[in-house]
Amino acid sequence: MASEDPTVTMYYDPYDRALSGTGSWHKAQFHLHHIRLNAAGTDYNESLEPVEEIFREYKAADYSIVGQSSYRALHDTAQIAAKVGLRSVNGQEYVRYDGLLLMGISSFKEGSPQEVVDATVADGGFAVICHPNQNPELVGDLIPPLLTREMSRPLTGVVGVEVYNGCLSRRHLNGVGFGSGIATDYWDEALSCGRRLWGFASDDSHNRYEINVGWTEIWAGSTEFAALRASIERGAIVASRGMRLFGWEFDGESLTVEADLPYFRAYSADYRFIGRGGEVLQMQSGRRATYRLRGDEPYVRVQATSADGSTLWTQPLLRADRFEVPT
Repeated sequence: MASEDPTVTMYYDPYDRALSGTGSWHKAQFHLHHIRLNAAGTDYNESLEPVEEIFREYKAADYSIVGQSSYRALHDTAQIAAKVGLRSVNGQEYVRYDGLLLMGISSFKEGSPQEVVDATVADGGFAVICHPNQNPELVGDLIPPLLTREMSRPLTGVVGVEVYNGCLSRRHLNGVGFGSGIATDYWDEALSCGRRLWGFASDDSHNRYEINVGWTEIWAGSTEFAALRASIERGAIVASRGMRLFGWEFDGESLTVEADLPYFRAYSADYRFIGRGGEVLQMQSGRRATYRLRGDEPYVRVQATSADGSTLWTQPLLRADRFEVPT
């Protein structure tokens, strides 16, 4: 029985303050671009001209936080966002080796991958590994060298990884696909090695298309950046491809989860409780699902899928003796 093993009570619960205390879910997008290709399709510019229209589309899709991610310079979109009625987070997609989002920064970052992560944290921001399963065959004139897995594994100070990137599976260049937008394999590899990474989902939208495909919801008391960053650092977020977390309860032994479509409650989903190495520990279907921990699982995360393919990824419960957990 799980109750006979004292280690079962030693799990860090990223949602221990969510769904019960003060605060609410805030729908956020941390990966969007405002680029326009030239007529020849050989170069692009990052004009702020379309940003207001882009932000209005996100506002219409119930977002409260937008984080544009520039390639070549840092663009301040705070006034545009305030005009639309959103909170913006200024950021950068680091493309010396493409694969890092640097969010909540006050200046453009340059250097090695570890240097820009360190600079981002020192600047009060956070860094996320993005699209780790992008196709390396595309590297060329328009696609920079990628941040390989070998390069990203030793990075310290990174808060999470995009487990879902909405644009990759929809895009190709000269008939070559951009790769897989799903990166739960990378996530499970990291977690299985004791590396604490929280899961994010994003659109990676480019100039108004691919909007509202994947997003991250944050449980926080406000949309002030300090509150958002604190919630992100402790893992009070979910990664979504169309679903919302309606219920989460962990009593130290059993975990009960309820996820559903946000605007049409189907009261039914397929749940997978996933552990080390991506092993499916248990599957259930119904309005909600419950998993009773044995106590020897290093981590347990949940993936919920609706009949239409919409998906939600929760953050993992973490055994405190296997991970460096937030205090």
